[in-house]
Amino acid sequence: MVRVNTHDPERQEVTSRRSFLLGGGVGLMFTVVAGRLYQLQVVDHDKYVDLAQQNQFNRRILTPLRGEIIDRFGNVLATNRNNYRILFVPEQARDVDEALDKISNLVPISDAKRRRITREIRRRGAFTPVEVGANLSWDEFSKLNFELPHLAGVLPDVGETRDYPLGEASAFVIGYVGAVTEEDLARHPDDETRLLLRQPGFKIGRDGLERTYESELRGAAGEMNVKINAHGRVIEEFRDEAIPPVQGKTLTLTIDAELQQKATEILATPGERMPDEPQSAAASVIDLVTGDILVLASTPAFNPNDFNVGINPQLWKELNESPYNPLLNKTLTGAYPPGSTLKMISAIAAQESGFSRHKTTYCPGRMWYGNRYFHCWKRGGHGTVDMKGALKHSCDVYFYEIAKELDIDLLADVARRFGLGQTYEIGVSGQQKGIVPDREWKRSYYAGNPENQTWFQGETLSAIIGQGAVTATPLQLAIMAGRIATGKAVRPRLVRAVGDLILPAPQAADINVNPAHLATVREGMNAVTNEYGTAARSRLEMPEWQLAGKTGTSQVYAITAEDRAKGLTEPEDLPWERRDHALFVCYMPYENPRYACSVLVEHGIGGARAAGPKAREIMRAVAEKDPASLPPIDPRNLAAKSASSERRG
Repeated sequence: MVRVNTHDPERQEVTSRRSFLLGGGVGLMFTVVAGRLYQLQVVDHDKYVDLAQQNQFNRRILTPLRGEIIDRFGNVLATNRNNYRILFVPEQARDVDEALDKISNLVPISDAKRRRITREIRRRGAFTPVEVGANLSWDEFSKLNFELPHLAGVLPDVGETRDYPLGEASAFVIGYVGAVTEEDLARHPDDETRLLLRQPGFKIGRDGLERTYESELRGAAGEMNVKINAHGRVIEEFRDEAIPPVQGKTLTLTIDAELQQKATEILATPGERMPDEPQSAAASVIDLVTGDILVLASTPAFNPNDFNVGINPQLWKELNESPYNPLLNKTLTGAYPPGSTLKMISAIAAQESGFSRHKTTYCPGRMWYGNRYFHCWKRGGHGTVDMKGALKHSCDVYFYEIAKELDIDLLADVARRFGLGQTYEIGVSGQQKGIVPDREWKRSYYAGNPENQTWFQGETLSAIIGQGAVTATPLQLAIMAGRIATGKAVRPRLVRAVGDLILPAPQAADINVNPAHLATVREGMNAVTNEYGTAARSRLEMPEWQLAGKTGTSQVYAITAEDRAKGLTEPEDLPWERRDHALFVCYMPYENPRYACSVLVEHGIGGARAAGPKAREIMRAVAEKDPASLPPIDPRNLAAKSASSERRG
């Protein structure tokens, strides 16, 4: 056995050094820990109190009610109603798929909708509620609440959704709302707006005025603090301290809801001669003093309420495939050859070129020009007619004779002065300018084909009767009729007020046109309806509301020799989509014009038999009500009433 010398000085020195180093390290460690504790508890005390508060309390966004849209008299066109819906918080369910299976036993969830819900969960995160069902019936909602103890993560909720009382009648004016997309979020870089748009079930304007005035109608979000537990679940809401949301502004329109609905019904009613024919039509009515659009109707139409709840795929397919274009706003987006309604413009252009209104032309039913015959609509001809007679009977040959000498650029200039070839700022997108052809237009249209850039006088023969390249929308034709009636550049408006801000009526300057030239055209229009002209059946039997108008028929398809060999000799013999369009424009009263109207019936064949009677009934409804004689609602009173209600609340 070997003994260790414990009194070895050298060994004691090594041990002492190690003990010192160990003790120093431990002391340094405790010094660092103590310093860190001091920093956490004293120096950074306020910072971590704030973080702790944030862990305990959370901010919940309160979505605002969307602003209402009302007509000129306060009738509601777009409002909000209760939306019984199901929200689902994925974090609270052990198995998302199992939870969705249980929900689908109560409220059906299609495979497509299930995929959308799954995408939303991935995008929003496990703690954010996702909408899995909306617009439930009361029975469905009650059944869901009864089964709630067995449905982990399900939150029954009563929200708000858009409602359109007029349905199809207001579709193309109001538009509709739809779900927020990633593209929508990308267009809003600010965090507050994006946070609002991400709320479950939040909708934004997709078409019409709902889209144009989205920011005004949306309103401002509120907020409320809620207490949450360690798992992020809400355990208390502090409603007394909440900042309430601010409802969007009310949009007051110039539309008359009663007349809008009446006009839609008239347009959808089949004509007497063909009661089984489909009706694809449009109408516009304008107040000529204020420019207010009273009616802007297009039929058939979609129901905006169908889009609000998420449109059925089968219905969407039917709307897209229908030959009657229920998704097309024919009043603004449909551009059609104006046919003989353009002859009023042609008559003004003819007089400006020096053609006398008293000069007569003999119409045998056709005229030879170039290398072919140009036919009048009346095969036997009209005999001898002057300008008023040519308008009254809509004689094509009379205007062919004018067209042989008339400068197309002059005709185009007059057409633009009277409202064609342009769009109007009324808040609804998708307007077509139509085509007012002239030499410059043809050069531009055939820019890549120089040999076709020259304007030929034979083309003027087609243009002067509203055929060839000429196209116009029903709204433009109503404006044209109004400008002829008043001699002023009537400009339309659709929105009267945004909130309590009343928008000024557009000013109508005098048109640079000889009053005598206008008088000739007005006399011709009066003769059309009141002197047994082409629209005698459209005469309005209300002497104080004498109606002056003009018929039009625009060719869609030219009957060929092959067609005639098959017995297809008349437009009525052709398939619906090949028949001529029917048009009618008018104003009233004749002596003191107040209202102008245009009606289009797609493939209705004759303006006199298809469009004229519909225009007469629409204008009868306008005359019986005379909306200009009734005081419109004052939007400032609405704002005051709303503010008073908020204070009481």
